[in-house]
Amino acid sequence: MSNYPLILLPPSESKASGGEAPSLNFSDLSFPEFEKQRELMTKTLIQMSKKPRVAQKTLGVKGAALDKARADNASLNLAPTMPAIERYTGVMYDFINYQSLDEQAQSCFAANAIIFSGLYGTVRPFDLIPNYKLKMGARIRLNKTCAAIWKPLITSALASVAKDRVVWDLLPNEHSVAWDPDEVSYAARFTVKFLEDPGDGKLRTLNHWSKAMKGALIRYLVSNPDKMGSTENAFDSLKEFQHPQGYEFRQDMTTQSSDVTELVFLKET
Repeated sequence: MSNYPLILLPPSESKASGGEAPSLNFSDLSFPEFEKQRELMTKTLIQMSKKPRVAQKTLGVKGAALDKARADNASLNLAPTMPAIERYTGVMYDFINYQSLDEQAQSCFAANAIIFSGLYGTVRPFDLIPNYKLKMGARIRLNKTCAAIWKPLITSALASVAKDRVVWDLLPNEHSVAWDPDEVSYAARFTVKFLEDPGDGKLRTLNHWSKAMKGALIRYLVSNPDKMGSTENAFDSLKEFQHPQGYEFRQDMTTQSSDVTELVFLKET
């Protein structure tokens, strides 16, 4: 599937609880070269979560949310697991709606989506992970953010995985700094922007709801992998994309630099 699009995704802040699979086995996760760092990050997070004030500052939550996060983090080595695609339950993942994809699209997503994680670096959709709380921007060790800690490892991994491929970089800023695109020889890298035109001449950029927009786009990518993994065919295919929220691909508004192409989707309101 090397000609299929490689899709880089953030995790979701919200996660499903519980799980029916056994506790985490680091050796079973994708990107086994991350194992030592994952073990260290997990040990550090468990220890940090035992200290209420430190946990509140690091995790960015308080009250009942902090109590739950500390409990989840404290049991990382013992808690049941579930596939990452089921663990992450945020807006983008709701709109991907993996279970409703046909078999070919599910297979494409499973093999070609990479999810960035503050705790595990990167995982694939069917890696079995426990519930946890840790943002990519959190400072957990040596006063470095998780993104800074993971950046060399993730960049090295993507240098191999993304080589000569079309990369759909759907990462928000917090996660995009966890790798260095300059060190990766991809064929092309696409980012996306969703805009609304209220008719007053001032375009409005979507923020929170862009997650829903991206989810719908991801469904299209994995349902049309031959086209969307090709630099020659991607633009023409996007013209056929019927976004469920009414956004249309605007090639005339798309911008391109030496290393990245920003695709614009516009909705007139």
